[in-house]
Amino acid sequence: MTTPASSPAPTLPDAGSALPPSEVSAHELKTANHVYIVDSANSWIPCQVVERSSTTEVVVSIPEYKDQQSIKCDGGRSSRRKRSKTVDLSKYPNQALPLQNVDEEGRLQQAAILYNLKDRHTKSLPYTRTGDIVLAVNPYQWIHELYSWERRQMYAQAMVWNDATSERQKGSVDPRTFLRPHVYEASCLAYKGLFQNGDDQSILVSGESGAGKTETVKILLGDLASVQKGPNAEIGDMDNAIVQRVLDSNPLLEAFGNAQTLRNDNSSRFGKFLQLQFDRQPGKCVLAGSKCEVYLLEKSRVTLHHVEERTYHIFYQLLAAPEETKREIWEGLEDTDAESFDYVGWSETDTIEGKTDAERFHLTVQALEMVGVKGESLMGLWRAICIVLQLGNLEFEPTSDDECRVSSHDELEDLSQLMGVPFEKLSKAFTIRHVKAKSENFQVFMTADKAKESTDAFAKELYAKTFLWLVRTINDATCAEKNYENSKGNDFGIVGLLDIFGFETFEVNRFEQLCINYANEKLQQKFTQDIFRSVQEEYEMEGIELEEITYDDNTDVLDLVEGKMGLLACLNEECVRPKGSDKTFVFKSQASNLSNPSFLRDRHAPDCEFGIRHYAGDVIYNATNFVVKNNDTLPSDLLECARLSRNPIVANELSNEAMMNQMSANSSISTKKKRKPRTSIGTAKLMGRKNSNIAAETVWTKFKTQLARLMDALGNTQTRYIRCIKPNSKKRPLMMEHVSTVNQLRCAGVVAAVTISRSAFPNRLEHLNVLEKFKSLWPKGDHIKVLNDQHLDPEERIYKAVEILLTIALKDMEFERQNLTFRGFVMGKTRTYFRAGALEFLEGERLRYLGKYASVIQVQVRKFVALSKFMKYKNAVIVLQSGHRKKVERKKYLMARNSLVKLQCWYRSICAARTIVHLRRKKKSTLIQTTWRVFCERRQFMKMKAAIVVLQRMVRGGLQRPKYRQALAEKKEEAKLENQLLALQRKLEEAEAKRLEAEKQAEAKVTAAVQQYKDEQENQSTQEIPAPPGKNEVSKPEASSLSLDAVKDPSPIHEIGENEEFHTDVDDQTAEQQKLMDESGRMLEYLRKEVFKLRSQNQQLRTDFDLLKDNNQRLMDANASAGASFAALNQHAKQLSKQNAQLIEEVSSSKAQIQKLNVMQAELKEELRMKQLSYVSEVQSRFQYQNGLQKITDLVEANCRDHRLVQQVLEITDEVEMEHMSSGDGRMHVGSIDRSGTNEPRSSIFSYLNPFSG
Repeated sequence: MTTPASSPAPTLPDAGSALPPSEVSAHELKTANHVYIVDSANSWIPCQVVERSSTTEVVVSIPEYKDQQSIKCDGGRSSRRKRSKTVDLSKYPNQALPLQNVDEEGRLQQAAILYNLKDRHTKSLPYTRTGDIVLAVNPYQWIHELYSWERRQMYAQAMVWNDATSERQKGSVDPRTFLRPHVYEASCLAYKGLFQNGDDQSILVSGESGAGKTETVKILLGDLASVQKGPNAEIGDMDNAIVQRVLDSNPLLEAFGNAQTLRNDNSSRFGKFLQLQFDRQPGKCVLAGSKCEVYLLEKSRVTLHHVEERTYHIFYQLLAAPEETKREIWEGLEDTDAESFDYVGWSETDTIEGKTDAERFHLTVQALEMVGVKGESLMGLWRAICIVLQLGNLEFEPTSDDECRVSSHDELEDLSQLMGVPFEKLSKAFTIRHVKAKSENFQVFMTADKAKESTDAFAKELYAKTFLWLVRTINDATCAEKNYENSKGNDFGIVGLLDIFGFETFEVNRFEQLCINYANEKLQQKFTQDIFRSVQEEYEMEGIELEEITYDDNTDVLDLVEGKMGLLACLNEECVRPKGSDKTFVFKSQASNLSNPSFLRDRHAPDCEFGIRHYAGDVIYNATNFVVKNNDTLPSDLLECARLSRNPIVANELSNEAMMNQMSANSSISTKKKRKPRTSIGTAKLMGRKNSNIAAETVWTKFKTQLARLMDALGNTQTRYIRCIKPNSKKRPLMMEHVSTVNQLRCAGVVAAVTISRSAFPNRLEHLNVLEKFKSLWPKGDHIKVLNDQHLDPEERIYKAVEILLTIALKDMEFERQNLTFRGFVMGKTRTYFRAGALEFLEGERLRYLGKYASVIQVQVRKFVALSKFMKYKNAVIVLQSGHRKKVERKKYLMARNSLVKLQCWYRSICAARTIVHLRRKKKSTLIQTTWRVFCERRQFMKMKAAIVVLQRMVRGGLQRPKYRQALAEKKEEAKLENQLLALQRKLEEAEAKRLEAEKQAEAKVTAAVQQYKDEQENQSTQEIPAPPGKNEVSKPEASSLSLDAVKDPSPIHEIGENEEFHTDVDDQTAEQQKLMDESGRMLEYLRKEVFKLRSQNQQLRTDFDLLKDNNQRLMDANASAGASFAALNQHAKQLSKQNAQLIEEVSSSKAQIQKLNVMQAELKEELRMKQLSYVSEVQSRFQYQNGLQKITDLVEANCRDHRLVQQVLEITDEVEMEHMSSGDGRMHVGSIDRSGTNEPRSSIFSYLNPFSG
């Protein structure tokens, strides 16, 4: 929704589109403009005024469309039908209906904004400008051309880097005049305000869930990072590490603070104020860092969420991590999924905005590493998240009425190991609470429900503090004080981006909605003040005296919430009281605020129900669990257990509420002194309870303190507004729901801005526009003279002409008040401001004036239409007449043509019959010749083939016989060698047997010799006188052993030993003994020779055996070679048999062909017989033909009056007859040959065909 060039101030007018009843004539009512009326189903619908039935009622014509998406302001041209309706004007402001012509400035109101937004949304134009406010409709698709680098540079060059002096020379032309609405204009103007004026800036982005706030903040952040590169930046310029860190830190907050809801897949469940820090340098401001503050994280989503929603993304990302990573974080996380933890539960999807949870986990880890969270710090963060998950799996069972115990021991044991806290201490902390009363400590047992509530509160608090720890870590990594090189003594400029939750109203509104709506009331107060200030600036710039401006103020609502006895004080008081309840809070609030018109309470409403009249509408709240949620109690026993944990986040961060760490905690976006936020009575009481076992401040008190700090920060900046609109609940592109869109416009404060900016002068127009539209209505006025006065300056001439013109036109609208005369308009420097009804009166006069000329135009148009119809009818009659004449003549022509066609057909049939006969005869004769030639050639072929087969047989036999003889000889040789091998094997076995027998005989001889020697020794010993045992005596055992040794070892060395032994004893032996010894030596020598001989024989046998073995191997090789040759011969024989089978098959096929020729011969005989019969029938047909031709000629002579035609027919008949006779003679001749001489040709043919039949 664009406004004219010279309208930088908001231009949202209130309604007012029909004249008051006293100023409207009957003719003017009939020519009223197209207007809007209220409709319950479609909010506003377009229609046209038909007539005024009374002073307070008008009849309108309403076009009907097939559905809501088809409704448009086209005057009903695309509607299916129209219906009439009577409208009560008393229900509309100033008893006036809003006009539809929104193209001109001063016509904007709620209905016009709705249909303009819809028109732009269906054209993929999501952004609309209303003064300084940008309305951003979520297109539910990424429009690439809107966010390209070229588009960024276009806005940056036009709104930031253009020479300011040249703009002053042009008359301070608003650069937005030549640009389409875009959020880039907000970021560029904010940068320009910081760069040129040195004022801190802020951009407020608000809207309901799913309206695209988070995405809009990303777009603004990317544009600011692009603009700060300077006017000569190129697309390839790389950002420094600080800028990249600032841009990449935003997805981290989305992972830990966003969740999937029914309205949005990536809904931010917290408020965020991102402060971009810029270093003011000559010629530009450089992005030096950023700081972030968060507000009101939805902690209840950690423990409980809707079945069709999801909890925070980080839980699903962690559970989708690789198993190795999960095992490294915590062993209990291995092989788990979302259903393994009660806080998470089953989810329908694992994909958010096109990326799975596993993919987003890797992106989150990379972003954490970029801000310095890695190693042990990263493990500590993941384990803190695991502790939150494990707390949800704890279950409690009652042991008595007031006591309980942990029933899930395994889950508690895992939690104990994960936290590093002893099992018993952890179990007691969950089931027992210690209460301090003065100097005594009391031990209070908790029921199962209370223990579960305490566990859930601990999980929510732990996740919230982990989220704050992450925010502080991100601030440490991105703030300029710690990361920018020139941070010392530098006063950084600030551009704040506030992504805040919009006004919320549901079927059941609880504590979270009250806090959100309270924050929106504070922001609406600032928005109203900024709009009022802009109206003041506009009136001062135009030189108009500012009259009293009335608008709705939300001071009553803020007093109701923040007053001394307001809702905040009453709720804090109930939190302090030992038995404070939600019902008591509602009753106290009602009693304390009966006089406040913003407090609503029905007499018959439930005890815990009350309402507030907000700026966006009435909201009914359910106060159930208000006290519990505001307290957010966390027993000191669990805090002590947390301090004992090995996890640094759990042990150290539960009591840290700061958004910044030590160095940057006290820094703010401005160096100006901040005023101290007010503290209510309830807050003061709670602040004194820091030594209690429950946390000191309530949730609402903390939120109010943060909100006051935020409002102070925004108060020191120049604020710009972006209102995000969710067009439909189905998340479909190019679709808009009217009722929800109007509600969002109202909640966004756009309607309030209309009221404020248009309270004194609803409509305004440029001086030149007024002159161009209305100067022709009073052509005889003095304004014409002023316009023709060349002595005046052009602007002065226009100014005076407009003033004279409007004074004449609006003379009847002047009124007096307090002795002062007021006209229906006020002249500004560049614009004319109209009071209520003035512009409508001028438009009515303009329509009436233009209506006169419209009648003249209509007459000419009707004449042209009638003449066009007459010419069409005339041309149609001429076409019909020509068609009839054409039909008659064509009928005559067709009759004549048919007669000629019959004659032509008769003549052509005669010629065709001759040709057919000739062709048939030629074909049959050709077939006979072909058959005979085939027979001759095939007979010759068969003879040659038989001869060739005989030759092939003889050649193959001659080639194969030597090979067969050789193979047979080899086979005989192989058999001979096998027999020899068998004989050699038998000889070898016999030789082996002989060797064994010889060895046995030798052993027997040796044994016999030894036995004989023993016997002789025994006999000799009996004959000799026994000598006394002495040194040289040899006993029997010794002798026997010596003999045995001698036998066993006949080597020379042993023999020498024996000789030496005998030589030493020779003196003691007798001659007989010497004789015996000699005989024994000879015997041993003989035995030695026998053994050596046997060994030589054995060696010879072994040599013969090896030789036989080699011969056997050669025979086996020869056998294998013979087998291979035999296999080759066998294969060749198979090939010969296959060729023989082929030859047999060819002979069979030849026989079949001969059979076919025999059949053909019979068919030819039959065909010759039929040919003869056909010749006979042809002769008969010729006689009939001559008779028919004679009848035709007779008929032509008798009936035809044209003698020339008769003569031509007779000539043609004679020619045909002559040709017939000449051809007939030939034919008859052929026929006679066939009849008379048939026997001879047939006999010759049969004689030729005899071989086939044979």
